[in-house]
Amino acid sequence: MAHREVEETFMDQVDELRKKFSNNFKDNIQKNVYDQRDLDRFQLEDLYACCFLRHQQGSIDKACDMVDVSLRWRKELALNDLTEASFPLAMHESGAIFYRNHAKNGNPILHIMVAKHRKDTFPALTVRQFIAWHIDKEFLANPGKRIVVLIDMTDAGLTNVDIDLTKFEISCFTTYYPALLAYLLIFEMPWVLNAIWNVIKKLLNAEQQKFVLLVKKPQITQYIDRDQLLVHLGGSDTYKYSYVPVSENVCSTHNHDSDNESLVSSTEQSSTSSSVLRKRVTFSGLRKSLTFDGFAAAELEDQSLSHKTVNNVHHGSLADIRPANHLTFNMDLDKGDSLSHIQISNTSKQRLSFKVKTTSPDVYRVKPHTGFLAVGEQIDISILLPNGHRSGDTKDKFLVMLLMVRDDVNENNLDLLSSMWKSVSRDSKEYMEYRLICDKVYGSASTGTIVTKPVIKSMTTQFSNSSLEQKVEMVAVQQQELANQLKKIVLLLKLLIICIVVIIICVLFRGF
Repeated sequence: MAHREVEETFMDQVDELRKKFSNNFKDNIQKNVYDQRDLDRFQLEDLYACCFLRHQQGSIDKACDMVDVSLRWRKELALNDLTEASFPLAMHESGAIFYRNHAKNGNPILHIMVAKHRKDTFPALTVRQFIAWHIDKEFLANPGKRIVVLIDMTDAGLTNVDIDLTKFEISCFTTYYPALLAYLLIFEMPWVLNAIWNVIKKLLNAEQQKFVLLVKKPQITQYIDRDQLLVHLGGSDTYKYSYVPVSENVCSTHNHDSDNESLVSSTEQSSTSSSVLRKRVTFSGLRKSLTFDGFAAAELEDQSLSHKTVNNVHHGSLADIRPANHLTFNMDLDKGDSLSHIQISNTSKQRLSFKVKTTSPDVYRVKPHTGFLAVGEQIDISILLPNGHRSGDTKDKFLVMLLMVRDDVNENNLDLLSSMWKSVSRDSKEYMEYRLICDKVYGSASTGTIVTKPVIKSMTTQFSNSSLEQKVEMVAVQQQELANQLKKIVLLLKLLIICIVVIIICVLFRGF
């Protein structure tokens, strides 16, 4: 089956995966076990959710469990709140991990310089967060696209090998980041470390082991062209790592934001290169913000230069959207169903296709949720909140998606439309998206007494993987045994040298 067909097959299972996750882990969702921003991403981003199905070869049960594990882990590491300033300057300047160039398959290369690592130089949690933060850049910026990991063992020795950190790195690609690893290249493995890596490799399943490759200079060019390789790897790229701080002020100019406390969400991302600042996407009403490469997490003060909110209308690149920030549902009005509206006006010079999605598709009734807008046309979308779902916390959000289409694209050729939606880049000028947060207003319209229930923030939880821990303990024991053997060899060599020196001295004295 072709790759494209496989992706489309998995995409058809996304709704089923979301429903199963919502049912299986309902208690976890209600108890705030996950970061709400990660839940929003999973519920709204088809491509992100599809990654879990792709990683598990279409098994909905396994993908569902992986979503739970991954989202727990992301909250444990506080990934959505990490910024460039979260780490000591020395970590950034060390050059132990960085992105540079692309492999032959077009995937970006994440360099991990083992010789730059010294155990206990920084707190273990900080080191793990630093690695995850780098991985997160590509994963959130380009969901569904893979990366090549190049573990550079040049000049590395036993003092540079950290079993616990190695376990963490493996877990990132086998457990926490779905369908991210294209293959892992281990460059110039020292012979003293072969035994350790052979054991570590056994932590991967048979399919994953195919993507772990030991290479030296003659073989690495099979995977990476010479002009994409650093000089010491046998290439022609003379690049020397140098840390350049990222200006958060520059990041803020890429924001689709408003002047009414519209803030940036971590749940959407651009598809640009990791070396380029990520596009920011508005997620109205949230008090936290984060660019998708993780560089900035702060409330936005400045109004976007190209997208503004005036009189409760968001003026976007393709359309005007009303309301600008919040969808309000009066929970006490007539004690019946609550109704709200989203108004979209096509201000572009081309026909638009639109979609409206929500984090709670089983709760809200959206009509129409898809359709077309002619140039200058306006549509009023009704959103019904049934009486049976009136209680609970305000966590629900809506995503409005707009795409320029030709006049001949209509209901009669939906396959073409579907293909256009799947292939569009999020930084394309032909695409726009905007997010709204739901406010459930409690009170009497006649008395004017209104109380809005706020979003409840998530709390940190613990997660452990006992089976992996046991395997890692075995690796640690073997590493220690190898280290002890090497110490004995070094001691014997020293004794041998002493004996040789004594013999030489004795021979010289006899000569006299």
